[in-house]
Amino acid sequence: MTEHRAVLAIYLRLSRVSDDSASLETQRSSAHRWILAHGYNPADAVEYVDAGVSGAKPLEARKGMAALMAARPVVIVAWKLDRFARSVSEFLRLAAWAEAHGASIATTDNAIDTTTPTGRTVSMVLAALAEWELNEIASRIADGHATRRSQGRWSSGRPPFGYRIERRDGAAYLAIDDDEARKIRKAVAALVNGSTVAATARMTGLSEPQWRRLLKSPTLRGQRAHKGKLVCGPDSITPVKFAEEILSAAELLKVRERMLTLATGQGRAPRRATPMCADMAFCYRCSGKLNGGTSDKGVPLYRCKAGHVTIYAETLDSRVEAEFLAAFGSCPETVIRLEGGNDLSAELLEAREQAERLAARMATAGPLMLGTLESLAHDLEDTYTRLRAAHDPDVREIQVATGRTMAQAWEMSDVPARSRLLADMGLRVTLHPKQLADRLTVAWEPTPEEAPLREPGGLTLSEIL
Repeated sequence: MTEHRAVLAIYLRLSRVSDDSASLETQRSSAHRWILAHGYNPADAVEYVDAGVSGAKPLEARKGMAALMAARPVVIVAWKLDRFARSVSEFLRLAAWAEAHGASIATTDNAIDTTTPTGRTVSMVLAALAEWELNEIASRIADGHATRRSQGRWSSGRPPFGYRIERRDGAAYLAIDDDEARKIRKAVAALVNGSTVAATARMTGLSEPQWRRLLKSPTLRGQRAHKGKLVCGPDSITPVKFAEEILSAAELLKVRERMLTLATGQGRAPRRATPMCADMAFCYRCSGKLNGGTSDKGVPLYRCKAGHVTIYAETLDSRVEAEFLAAFGSCPETVIRLEGGNDLSAELLEAREQAERLAARMATAGPLMLGTLESLAHDLEDTYTRLRAAHDPDVREIQVATGRTMAQAWEMSDVPARSRLLADMGLRVTLHPKQLADRLTVAWEPTPEEAPLREPGGLTLSEIL
């Protein structure tokens, strides 16, 4: 059986960028005129179309071109050379394939005719020019984006959350979107005060990954990163300001410290089901901590993990509460307030990062730029010295009476707050066997640091607080 082979093929390709002069209809009409001029019948031609496909894409990755190569036609016609390919390597592959399968390649402008040596040479030169043109377009686009970034202008695409696009002097810039910025500040305040990334993401309307990326980027400082690096000005040192900042350096530092705390599991609140005296109640026999649990009837218990002793939670908690109120109930409640301090850690960190960029720039600078960079280094040293002089992170703890007694504070506290209060007082409860009339021993033990301060029968400073 003789293998069926198409005699004539028309290859039509249109890139993603719309261009009326290169429309599919324009290409088709030109191909039909060429076919008639060369003695063929347009009705015998089979069309292979790649719409919305770049000429830089490999031949086999184009659906239309792949089908054409599978059909192995005798003559292949396209509008112009760049319809076949925009890279020399891809056109050479097409030419080699055509020669191996006895096919000719032609264009309707008669620039390509691979049936002659001259035509093949010309086709190589034109293909090189097409690739050069494509590279030039890509280079111009990249240079344009780089120029706009260096000028603090917005290049393209949607603005980051918290900002909107504002046109000034015929160019696009970023400006703060008041509504979105308000959501960000509210969510950040909640995050640094104990909330989570997931919970605060819902406050902004962003997904958790989007919110996390935004908090880790320099965007909220009015800066941008490109390919993982901070966008800096012509000196390669000073960050370019794209817009006014939504968060200060200090606020953003607190956010990242909070995220680190959450990531490492530090500072997590106790679970709601944790018993009030968890970690403070022990077995008389093995000295192991008593775990929370329930009886067969669902009544909360404290029980030794080894099974030595068990007691109803209400019995133990009530005893501890009674002894706490008897010992400390009449003492005044005080809280610690922080006064003073001038924490410039974030500003110092930024100065150090800027110094690192400056050092890297000076390492490769020639004599012409060295003087300018040394002047910048001198100014940066002065700035860093001023920041160090003003940096005073130490704060004073001031004890302020709340006007309540410890008994009143206890009454108004929930279980986790009562647990923290008992732990601060050094509670230790020992559970004895059932044979004893009094199964519980409640003691208030000072920490090693507090022990010298305790007077016989008196209270430590922390107990009074």
